[in-house]
Order: sequence, then C-alpha cells, then structure tokens
Amino acid sequence: MRPYRASLCRADRPPVSGHCDDRAAYSLIKRSGKSGAVQYGLAAAEKAGKTVDHIRQTIEQAEEYTPAEINRHTAEAYADVKSRMAAHYINIGSKTPRCFEDWQTSASSKTLQVDENDLWLVSQAVERNYILMTTDSPLVDRFTPVIPELRCQLIS
Repeated sequence: MRPYRASLCRADRPPVSGHCDDRAAYSLIKRSGKSGAVQYGLAAAEKAGKTVDHIRQTIEQAEEYTPAEINRHTAEAYADVKSRMAAHYINIGSKTPRCFEDWQTSASSKTLQVDENDLWLVSQAVERNYILMTTDSPLVDRFTPVIPELRCQLIS
C-alpha cells in the first residue's frame, strides 16, 4: 500500500499546509477520528528513519476540521464514478475483479494504479464539488479523462 497523498479542498475554509489556494479548505476523510492512511504514512516514515515533524503538523492541523461524512449521496457518487471507470477501462462483459486495485486496462493489461481510497476521494470530490489536491499523478491520469466534472490539482 502506498502512502496517502491526496486531500479534498473546498471554498469556505483556509488552507492547511499551504497546499490549497486561498479560496479552498482542507477536508480529510476520517474514520475513527483520524485518517488511517495519514497515520500509516506517519508510521511508515518513522520506521524508515525519515523526519516526520511535517506529517505530525499536518495531522494536528487536519484534526481542527470537521471530517466530510460519507453518506448515501457519497455512495451514489461512488457507484456512478466506479461504473464510469469500469466502462472506460475494463471489459465489463467479462468477470470484473472484485477489488478496484486489481482492475487492469483492456488496452494494456496493466493495473490502473489507483486504489479504493482514491475512488472514495474522487466520489466525495464529485459529490461535493470539492477540489481534489494530490501528489499522485496516476490518480489524476486515470480519473480526469473519465470523470470530466472532477476538479483536480496536481501538487508537488
């Protein structure tokens, strides 16, 4: 599993860590009060002997914001986004792999290089008209041609 490298932004709150522009706000999909994916990134970086102060600071700042809830509207957006991804990338006439991470493009037989968390982030961004901020170029490359209403910004 790769570290979590995306966030959602909206127009009514100030930025966290300088990644969102002045019209945007940071909103993190959280479960059990903290983002497990960000916590994973922190633990993995610590185990690798990397400096993690910036990760801790981001977690502290993110905890000041109310998480964007996943609800039935998000589930509807999820179903729509996933079905459009399937129609675009895989042969939906054959058996579709259960896990999104295992999907392979019908053109190249390579995996999409995006995971279930990416799908939920994109779904929530589409549902709420958020800006998806990410350093994950495969996410942008795979979703934006299929989901034109996705507002996405690749950051360094």
